[in-house]
Amino acid sequence: MSQIASASKFTEQILNSLRDIQREAISQSKDSDKSKDKDGGMSFADHLQKAVQEVNQKSQTADRMGTEMATGKAENIHETMLASTQAELSFNLMVQLRNKALEAYSEIMRMPV
Repeated sequence: MSQIASASKFTEQILNSLRDIQREAISQSKDSDKSKDKDGGMSFADHLQKAVQEVNQKSQTADRMGTEMATGKAENIHETMLASTQAELSFNLMVQLRNKALEAYSEIMRMPV
C-alpha cells in the first residue's frame, strides 16, 4: 500500500514539474524579447535535455540499487523497488512525451500548404 502511495507521490511530483515547465514556457512565449533567453531563461531544448538527464540518472540509480540488492550489499528491498518504479515511471513519461511530439510533427506535416 505504501508503494502505491509513494508512486502516486512521485507521479504528482512529475506532474508538478511538468506544470512548472509549462508555466515557464508560456511565460517565455509571451515575452517577445529574445534577449531574455540569453540572460538566464532556459530554452525548451534545455528543459528537454535536463529531463532526459534526470530519467537517465534515475535509471542508473535503480540499476545500481538492484545490483547492490542482488549482491547482498543492500537489504532494503522497499527502497530498491521504489527506485525501480520511479525509473520506470520516468521512462514511461519520457516515451509518452516523445510519442506526443512525433504525433504533433506528423500532424503538422499533413497540413496543406
